[in-house]
Amino acid sequence: MPPLLRFIHISDTHISPDPDYHREYTPHSAQEGARALVRELNALPFTPDFVLHTGDVAYNPDPDAYPTCRDILGAIRYPVYYLAGNHDDSAALQRILLRHEDVLLPFHYTFAVNGVLFACVDSNGPAEPPRGYVTDEQLAWLAGICAADDEHPLVVAVHHNVLPVDVPWLDDYMPMVNGEAFHAALLPAKDRLRGVFHGHTHQQTDTLRDGILYSSVASSWSQFHGWPEMTHTTPDSGAEPGYNMVTITPDQTFIRRCRFAV
Repeated sequence: MPPLLRFIHISDTHISPDPDYHREYTPHSAQEGARALVRELNALPFTPDFVLHTGDVAYNPDPDAYPTCRDILGAIRYPVYYLAGNHDDSAALQRILLRHEDVLLPFHYTFAVNGVLFACVDSNGPAEPPRGYVTDEQLAWLAGICAADDEHPLVVAVHHNVLPVDVPWLDDYMPMVNGEAFHAALLPAKDRLRGVFHGHTHQQTDTLRDGILYSSVASSWSQFHGWPEMTHTTPDSGAEPGYNMVTITPDQTFIRRCRFAV
């Protein structure tokens, strides 16, 4: 069946205004990783419909970071849709990077491409970072979308990992603390829901529950290990950065994991 659309999923660029910003376990700076990602995307042998960035655009909630984010990510040749991560200043992201005059707090919105509806959910509610939370008002907003009498395919995007992934530090330290409520809000749409795409974990994972696919993507900067019984955040300094190519058809989702060198 012909695809309805193809998009590129990226996340966790952690761009700093300091070109040398890195950690002791990162083989390159955040700026170097982001610039290499942009070069990779601009050289793709096909034209995606858009790019979806699922948050942690900047290294910290520092408004001074977003002119650099705009300079680097603004070179992407395709439309880009953004979410705010726990390291982002949502208002500055909207004003400076996206040049929005009206700021949405929380930063949630929908858009549609080729008959596919995308719901972008802000998971930076009241929780101790790096954990996430979706407020009751947002859950009601999401539940209304999912319960609608609508046969069009639906995709949901969020920053935080929603469900447990059998890795203690990801399940205890990093998750959306009310992820079960988030999942429950999605259930009425499970037959048309083509996937929930998120970042935050700095690794590529897939979780399937009740027929709903949750898919994460690698960072352009640094990666983490995620082994069973691992209780501490553990860098994977040998892993390459990456992005995912996602194809949506009327009844299927295809995800191709892509890596690139910096």
